[in-house]
Amino acid sequence: MPKDAIQTPGTLLDIRNLSVDFRTPRGRVKALRDVSFPIRKNRIVGIVGESGSGKSTVLWALLGLLAKNAEVMGGEVRFGDRDLLHASETQLRATRGEEISVVFQDPMTSQIPVLTYGRQMRDILYRRPELSSAEKRRMAVEMLGKVGIPDPDKRIDQYPHHFSGGMRQRAGIAMALLTGPQLLLADEPTTALDVTMEAQIIHLLQDLQKELDATVVVVSHNLGLIAELCDDVVVMYAGEVIEAGEVREIFHNAQHPYTRALLECDPARINDVSRKLPVIPGDIPDLTKPRRGCIYAPRCQRALPVCRDQIPPDVARGGMSLARCHLLDGPHRDANWPPPLDVMTVGLGEQSVFKPPRVKGDAPLLEVADLNVQFKTVGPLRAWLKGVGQRHVDAVLDVSLSVSPGETVGLVGESGSGKTTLGRCVLNLVPAQTGSVRFEGREIRNMPESRFKPLRRDMAMMFQDPVGSLSPRKSVRALITEPFQIHGITGVDLDSEAERLADMVRLPKPFLSRYPHELSGGQARRVGVARALALNPKLIIADEPTAGLDVSVQGEILNLMADLQAEHRLGYLIITHNLPVVRHIADRLAIMYLGRIVEEGRTDEVFARPVHPYTKALVEGVPQPDPDRRRVHVSISGEVPSLLNRPKGCDFAGRCPFAQELCRAEKPPHVTMPDGRRHACHFPLG
Repeated sequence: MPKDAIQTPGTLLDIRNLSVDFRTPRGRVKALRDVSFPIRKNRIVGIVGESGSGKSTVLWALLGLLAKNAEVMGGEVRFGDRDLLHASETQLRATRGEEISVVFQDPMTSQIPVLTYGRQMRDILYRRPELSSAEKRRMAVEMLGKVGIPDPDKRIDQYPHHFSGGMRQRAGIAMALLTGPQLLLADEPTTALDVTMEAQIIHLLQDLQKELDATVVVVSHNLGLIAELCDDVVVMYAGEVIEAGEVREIFHNAQHPYTRALLECDPARINDVSRKLPVIPGDIPDLTKPRRGCIYAPRCQRALPVCRDQIPPDVARGGMSLARCHLLDGPHRDANWPPPLDVMTVGLGEQSVFKPPRVKGDAPLLEVADLNVQFKTVGPLRAWLKGVGQRHVDAVLDVSLSVSPGETVGLVGESGSGKTTLGRCVLNLVPAQTGSVRFEGREIRNMPESRFKPLRRDMAMMFQDPVGSLSPRKSVRALITEPFQIHGITGVDLDSEAERLADMVRLPKPFLSRYPHELSGGQARRVGVARALALNPKLIIADEPTAGLDVSVQGEILNLMADLQAEHRLGYLIITHNLPVVRHIADRLAIMYLGRIVEEGRTDEVFARPVHPYTKALVEGVPQPDPDRRRVHVSISGEVPSLLNRPKGCDFAGRCPFAQELCRAEKPPHVTMPDGRRHACHFPLG
């Protein structure tokens, strides 16, 4: 893009015509091509786009942290009077951390597990020899307090594993801001967090940005987060900036077909939950091949012949607003483009009913009753010497639920609420202490593996990490046919089965020869679905089936699961904290908090009239992809209590705005309402 079109006063960092290639065995991947946009002072700038669009590559390029096979082909990154692309390693080391800091996506891999936060934060200030150790500690304690860590003078001497996920991310923000940087870069800062922690991090970043007059760049594919947090938005696709502007301009008057398609695919915008989710057809193009015309043309439903042959013009709209599309300017301008945002411009696939009708009177596939799962913990040495010995924590407490053929049950709750433990217990991967787990009427709790193995053909699990759950040494063909070998099924043509399963999940047959590291997140998820369906199971437990996926890929996976459910009458237990997604796919919801189900009922009723305060906070806490509907307060304050110190009464009482003395003294029983909904609350909401 011509830099004249985007020059703005008050720019802190100016990226001009940045191009980056990666050398790979398949050829040069042109990861960034002529990327240009300004980062204005004292603003929060969001970079949004699908996986593979080059969002994170921009951050690592300006910090000089690209992989060794990367090569900067051209451009400038102006930071004040310096060009960071041509700075020496010594100059970059002086800039990183001091003037530009980073909040990484996963705090557990970016923080040192064997060092206390006090030691890590003291080390960050190593360039300040004039400060004593006591002064550095005081600064660190003060910064931990600013980001909302309780008792910072005590918690500073703890290790990362002592903190919850939300607190670790807060600590990461404190570490990044400790040196008082001019620019803060946040790479997917809330991806692994549930909706309540996400809300707290969003408000924290906004408050700190105003208090410290900082400039923040946030990389994310979460449109709700971008709408709620950012002032300016840059939309990237396949290594190019295709649209940029202020947040309200982008979300209310998007000009580029790709930006509109992203917005239309967001489940949070879609009110009709009875239909399939919209998707963007096709995939991001192969960036090793020469580019012709508009990079988005092969997927664009408004593409003209000229789009495939000529590079579209940059159309500026004042300020930093611009878009790159033939429909907006020149001889091919369309006066009727863009239409209102309520007019769909992407495909919905077949207009079949999204949720298949259930057969009345079906016996449940899965019945869980009063299930308790405990984990042993070793107490302090002194307690052990006094004879206290081992203690237990209740990871799952008095849980009851059922799943029928053709039914989808959503299991929702914050991180650490016991959702995954419950799913693993159902599959006999974790032992239970008390209660009942029945599959097709047969008791299977703690069944010996020799007897349980034949049942695994009818029960499958889709794991949360689609790549990490696949062997890196096996091809896709070997991975999706492995269940046949594990269960000793003979007389089948494995090659034919591999092709059948690939067709079932709409995975191109050439991908059968690839390995997991060669797949995108959506493709790896499809392999996981194919592997789970290999033996035609009756029940699938899906742990965060859309975690880390772009909105369009989410729609593809969920539509695929719905089609397979309608065809085979599968029962699904979906474990997730993504409420907009679960609203579209689940017939019933079970809300879990600290190992206990606090509310259960039909999805539409739970969303329309939640009766438990925790459910109400979750529903109201979903960020909306509309900058005019920003939340003015955090729906739930505070942290989830430790399982080692479970409250005497209601587990939620310490965070509940409606709690009374009874709530703190007695644990509420499960109550069934006249409409069939169940809850565990002394004072249910009307």
